[in-house]
Amino acid sequence: MSIVPQNYNNLLKNIILNTFSSNLESILHNIFDSSNNVFNYVNLLSNLDNSLCNIAKQSLITCFESIDKSFKYSLGRKRKYEIKSYHPRTILTVFGEITFYRTFYKSKLTGKNFCYVDRLLGLHKYDYFDPYLKSIVIEYSSFISYPKVAKYLNDLIGNRVSINDKQKYFSRQTIRNIILNSNLSIVNYDPKPVTPETLYIIADEKWIPTQNNDNNKIMEKSVVIFEGIKNHKLLNKRIFASYDNSFINDSLDYLFYTYDIDKIKNIFVMGDGAKWIYKLKHEYKIASHINVTFCLDKFHFKQAIHHICLNKDLEDILSFYVLNDMKNDFIDCCSSLIDSFPHRTETINLKMNYILNNWKNINNLYSHNLSCPMESQVSHNIADLFTSRPKAYSVNMINKLIEIRLHYKNNDNLKELYLNNFNSSTTLTLDNHSLNFNIFDNFQSYNFLNNLIFNPTF
Repeated sequence: MSIVPQNYNNLLKNIILNTFSSNLESILHNIFDSSNNVFNYVNLLSNLDNSLCNIAKQSLITCFESIDKSFKYSLGRKRKYEIKSYHPRTILTVFGEITFYRTFYKSKLTGKNFCYVDRLLGLHKYDYFDPYLKSIVIEYSSFISYPKVAKYLNDLIGNRVSINDKQKYFSRQTIRNIILNSNLSIVNYDPKPVTPETLYIIADEKWIPTQNNDNNKIMEKSVVIFEGIKNHKLLNKRIFASYDNSFINDSLDYLFYTYDIDKIKNIFVMGDGAKWIYKLKHEYKIASHINVTFCLDKFHFKQAIHHICLNKDLEDILSFYVLNDMKNDFIDCCSSLIDSFPHRTETINLKMNYILNNWKNINNLYSHNLSCPMESQVSHNIADLFTSRPKAYSVNMINKLIEIRLHYKNNDNLKELYLNNFNSSTTLTLDNHSLNFNIFDNFQSYNFLNNLIFNPTF
């Protein structure tokens, strides 16, 4: 059964006809006053766009107030609730600001007060911005700055065709507050139809400046799990990050829910050799039959060679020694460089020991012909949002933005994740059946909807 009866369709037609007929004369009169023909065109678009927004706002007001009246006159309401008061409510939508009246009730059984329309539509108490606008804030904050999000939303609301400055509903602080108060659902991982024998994990960190934290930076650790590289793209990748070690449990959950662990034979962990990255080799030993191998990425290996030599021909020779397991020749060559350039002793010793400590890890990478594009990954996934421009965040804001950013980079639907959890104080799990944007389907069990009363207020 549909909540919208035939007479509501007729009402919408009347709203459209009345709105256009009342505005048509002024529209045609105003647009042809300009001597510049292009402004005639723009004014026509602007006036028509404004009329459509007015129709949408009037339709929303009519719908909300009609639902309120239908519940007020229903037998179920009369048995359980008594009318307490009437109050207007103003909310901001993509069509513009609307104000509608709704009824507050008091339970005859418990004495508690509630507003049926607010509860039915999932509108938070005293909230000016509607849920959909907030979901846009969450989505766009994943890849652009607060001021740009605010500008986009201000341009989106109401009449979109305009050459004049529009009213500014959102500010930088408003965007920040919405992000801080957001609560996203957890993504439900679906098992992949095919589990590869080999998985790859690359890891790195990014230092992010903070505020109200003694000007300290926090180290955001990140790993990327993927199945291979094709045409310079990571296949079926999933990104995880956190400034603590919670990303490990999150990534392990992903592996267990997504893949058939019994079919995985090899896992290659790659990174720059930092202690926390090397320890991942043990964290991802998720089954006794899986061989986990740590590999040092080529970038840091080549960088260390370059810092030792500062000479292209000599770099090739040292690389040859390392990749052909000629450790003594490598050490002798580094010693000769120290004798020849004593002022570089500290740098040469530091980089020489770095390569010696990762000797096996370097050869693991080359013997399996692997690539570790983690530098580009951490740049695109984290640095692009946080450190590409000079700014700092509170630790709480970093946690929120990292969560949003990862969902964006993992191609998750941020609007769904936000709206699914909008009216819950706990974190829910989003699956394929958790969302239903057709709110009217939820009311089929109410008999009073068979006799909805639609009474326009304008």
